[in-house]
Amino acid sequence: MQNAIAPTASANIVEAPTAADTVVTHDTYAPAANDAVAPQQTNAAEKQPTEAEVLRAIKSTSDYLDDLHKQSNEWANNAYKTSNDQLYALLQKCYGLYKAMESDSPQAEALRDGLKSYISKKGYIFSKSTHALTKIVKCVFGADRRRVSAYSIVLRSALKDGTGMFDIADFIRNAGGVEEVRLGKSPTAKTPKQKSELVRDLVQRSNLGAVNADQVSTKFDALKIGSNTVLIGTWQADGSIVVRAVVESDTVLLAAMSSHYTSVKKTLEDEKDVPPAPALPTPTPAKDNKSAVDEAVDNAVITA
Repeated sequence: MQNAIAPTASANIVEAPTAADTVVTHDTYAPAANDAVAPQQTNAAEKQPTEAEVLRAIKSTSDYLDDLHKQSNEWANNAYKTSNDQLYALLQKCYGLYKAMESDSPQAEALRDGLKSYISKKGYIFSKSTHALTKIVKCVFGADRRRVSAYSIVLRSALKDGTGMFDIADFIRNAGGVEEVRLGKSPTAKTPKQKSELVRDLVQRSNLGAVNADQVSTKFDALKIGSNTVLIGTWQADGSIVVRAVVESDTVLLAAMSSHYTSVKKTLEDEKDVPPAPALPTPTPAKDNKSAVDEAVDNAVITA
């Protein structure tokens, strides 16, 4: 019968049938289910683990995950945080160097000349439109394009926001980190859900034709009346489309509606800019003859 070995804090040895005297040592324990390879069994009934063995394996896996979670928290609160603090400090120094170059003083000019000289020595090539912050970041962090791009975006975003020379770390933390700043969008940017809602009325007003097929009708549900869906089709040589499938996925529909919004955005903006038709003047109620005579008498000017 296979025996599950309970995890211990000591090193585990894993033996594979084909391994030649190979020993793997771990600095932490692993789930009991992975601790050993079971020997070959001849009796099929004996291969089934007992309830106690299953419970012990579950318990050991739970303990193992708890230990990994604890290690993860320690990493986040120590090594990860320290690493971020060091990165933010470097970015702050890059930003400070740029800010020191902004003036027209002899010192600032010397700093700018020093940067140009360093770039020439390293053989870096930039276009005329490359921002000085990007150049500084590349000189500091090397030629990794993704890293240089991300850090440059962070510092240029801080510059645009008027961040102080010694406030870079706070700027990044308040924004949620480097990646959040890099992926940041304009405050007026719309989410896919907002785009979908904006384009819904326009889609409902459009009618390109109807699709009637047994395969489509089998997916019909009365509660779907009036709702949108996505069809997968193939263009034909005569300009028609053969419908291949009906996709019933809210995620796919949201993405499709959002994409459609992008393609018809100009139309929606034009509709929004069209001023409403002027309201027709409210007709004055007709007066009867007596009222008209009385009004004329009241307004009459008597001349001698």
